[in-house]
Order: sequence, then structure tokens, then C-alpha cells
Amino acid sequence: MNLLAASVTFVVVASACAGPIVGVGPPGAGGGSSAGERVEHSRPGPTACEQPAAGEPAQLADPDQVALDPRAVADAVAYASAKGAQSVRIYRHGCLVGRSWNDPAAERSPMAAWSMAKGVVAVVAGRAVTLGALALDDPIGDHLPGLSPQHGAITVRHLLNQTSGLRFAWANDLNDAANFDSAARVLQRPFEAAPGQQHVYAQTAVTALVAVVEAAVGDDFQQFAQRELFTPVGIERSQWRWGRDGAGRTQGFAFLEMSPSGFSRLGSLLLAEGYWRGDQLIEPSFIAQGRVGSDADPSYGFLWRTNAGERRRQTTYTADDWLERRWIPAAPDDTYGLDGMFEQNVFVIPSLDMVVVRMGLPEALFHDPIGQVRARNPAWSHRFFQILMRGVTDVDVPDPGEWEPEPDLKIDPRYIIGFDLL
Repeated sequence: MNLLAASVTFVVVASACAGPIVGVGPPGAGGGSSAGERVEHSRPGPTACEQPAAGEPAQLADPDQVALDPRAVADAVAYASAKGAQSVRIYRHGCLVGRSWNDPAAERSPMAAWSMAKGVVAVVAGRAVTLGALALDDPIGDHLPGLSPQHGAITVRHLLNQTSGLRFAWANDLNDAANFDSAARVLQRPFEAAPGQQHVYAQTAVTALVAVVEAAVGDDFQQFAQRELFTPVGIERSQWRWGRDGAGRTQGFAFLEMSPSGFSRLGSLLLAEGYWRGDQLIEPSFIAQGRVGSDADPSYGFLWRTNAGERRRQTTYTADDWLERRWIPAAPDDTYGLDGMFEQNVFVIPSLDMVVVRMGLPEALFHDPIGQVRARNPAWSHRFFQILMRGVTDVDVPDPGEWEPEPDLKIDPRYIIGFDLL
């Protein structure tokens, strides 16, 4: 089975294992919890909740206790569920204030994260930076011997921002990931631009960053991640699994499965600027730099999407096409987070002290319950955040109006398959 076919099988199987979508229920329906991350019943009056310790539950609060309209929260969750979400979790001030009624069946099941894996690699790299094993502007040749001088001069920051300047093509990346040492192969690619000058949404370049982290910390990437990051925030080893490339190295760009509750904890860590229950796991300066874009793409930070830029690079089959809009126009400007294929997301909104997790099936498989715009289904995130933001009662969040269809994608065959790279 080739990697593309395996990918399709992977998402179907992972989704099935997470439990079936059982429809949109009334507010509070299915409010039980699974045996892992339990949820305490709300208590009168809390306005903030502490990050849960390992093995402890997330605390539940009523939306109006954290300045959210309960009807808006319920409507937003219902809308996301109708658009294929198997797990939706809304946190404000650390409290779990809304979740899909299917979430108790899915919250601890590892689910396909797709390109959210990239964002997790950035979080793990941030831990290595905080420990002093790595620096953002280190040339990667300081950690990986045998590179050419030009390749060795690529920095950690370039890999985090997807601005290495190397030549990429999707089919080549997937083939390398399935069959070879993909980090070694990508670091033999020719350059198309000087590092730092051009953003290209690459795949195996993120695996090259995995190799840099492993060399810097002297450990397998997954072992390092569990010991230094996942265990401290309470993500158990049973809640995730991560594929490896042809040489046995962790795939940096995809093939991570993690539970929605695990991703919720990572979102809480980012929202708290790298602190977990008083312990600094990631330097706040790393997160501050990572949640804004670069000159090459103002809407792409350290393998995280960001709403800071008014325009963004297209991330499919071309390297030079721009979309003249923010990532999520209906969300606050400071929103950033992890973004994966088929609408796998962790949204972090510092100005609202909010985290939202959505995982599940592709929205394109489902009719929009509100209706189409010019015979097209709007992006689920636009209407979801419109509904949710109308329910924020202590901050005025501007409404951008109805979703506008994006222009048709411009496809450049060179970025589908590079025969010059074979």
C-alpha cells in the first residue's frame, strides 16, 4: 500500500476507533465522562480553574460563570458537531464550559491529527530550547554532521517557520517519508530561495527538525516528548501514537494520533505561556515569537497558524499564491494554534483566555445546517466562531459578516511531483 492510500485508510480507521458520530444533542446531553480525564460537576461561582494535575479531571463550569452566553456555547457546539466534529471542547479561564455530547466517547481515544503533528513538533522543540539544548538561531549543521555548508547554515528558526528555501514537492515528500531516511534526503535537496526569504508549506522538512531536536537532546524524539512534555502536563502514553519514516525516525509532518483531551492540555500549556501548574516547561519568549508570523508569511508562525497576518500563503500545490484574508476572520486577531487536514484544530485565544479543540471527520462530508453561500459550504470555523464570539459577554469581538468564498486554488504541477528530485 502506498503512503497516500495508507493515509486515507488511516483517517477512516482512526475516526472509527474514536467512536461514531451520534448526532447533535440538546445542551448538556451525554454529560457523562470517560474513565480517564473525568469532569467534575460545576460548583457555584468559579471564574477560573486550575490546570489539572496528571490523572485529575478538568473542572466544568457553566458558561455564564466565565462570561459566555450558554445558548451561544450550545449552538456553537451543535454547529461543529453537525459539521463532522467527533470531539469539540471549549475552555475559558481554564474551565471546560462546553463540549459535544459525543465527546465522552472520544475524549481519550487517539484520533488522527494530521498536520497538527507539525505544531506538536514545535512545542517539543520549544522544550528543547527551554532546556538549553537548542537555540532558535542555531545553524542545523551545529547539530547534524555531514551537511553541505549551505544546508548546514539553515537555522532552527527557518525550519520552524517553513522558510528553509529548499525545493519541495508533495509526492516526493510522501515517498521519502514512507521508504527512506526522509530527514537526510530533504537536506540534500536543491535550494529555490535563500533561507528566510520564502515560505513553502513543506512536509519532510519538519522531520528534519525532529532530527535536529534528537541530536541536540541526545534522545529519541518520542521518548523526549513523553518525558519532558507529555508526562508533566498529564498526557498518558496510552493517549497517543506516532508513526515513523523509513529509517525509524518520527514523522514530523503527520501520522500523529492523540486524544482530544491530550490536545486540550497542550492548548492550555500554550495559553499559559509555557507554564504548567507553576513549572516553566517552555520559555514564554519562544511562544511569543512562535504565535506571530514571519516576513515570508505573516500568518504562519512556528509551525502554528496565526490570525496576526492580514494575508497568508496558500498551502496546497503552489509556493507563490497569496490569499488576501486572515486565517479565521471571525476569531480575534491574536488567535493562533495547531491546524491539521480535515479540520483537526487546537485554537488558542490569549485575549479571551480561551482554548477550543475540534477533532473528527472532514467538514466537506456534511451539509451546512445554516445554508450555503453562493452554492458553496462556508468554512466551518467561520460560522463556529461567529456563533461563539456573539456569546462573549465581557469583551466586544467584531463580527466580520458572512463568509466569502475563496478563489479557486492555482495548481502548479512542480509542487505536486518534482521529477528533478527523483
